[in-house]
Amino acid sequence: MAFSDPNDLLSYGIPQTFVGNYLDSRLCAEVTNIRINVAHVIDLFGMGKFSNPMTAHTGYDSDDRVVALIAKGIGTKHTADIIIDRCKWTEYVD
Repeated sequence: MAFSDPNDLLSYGIPQTFVGNYLDSRLCAEVTNIRINVAHVIDLFGMGKFSNPMTAHTGYDSDDRVVALIAKGIGTKHTADIIIDRCKWTEYVD
């Protein structure tokens, strides 16, 4: 799983070709890119929306949804309730 907050200037999704080029095929690895807003978005005095880029870069470990995704995954009968209630899942195959 690769987590990426859209407000994080330093994060990016991992291309599926990365697995084929750099990971041992015996591992049967899959890449799952997850875009999730971990930094709270606020209105900046009517001048537009803003979120703290540092929180967007480092806030993954304190977000309950990220912890639940790592522990229980998504799209199965074991998916955590917080993910079902607060996340939208769109699967596409590259």
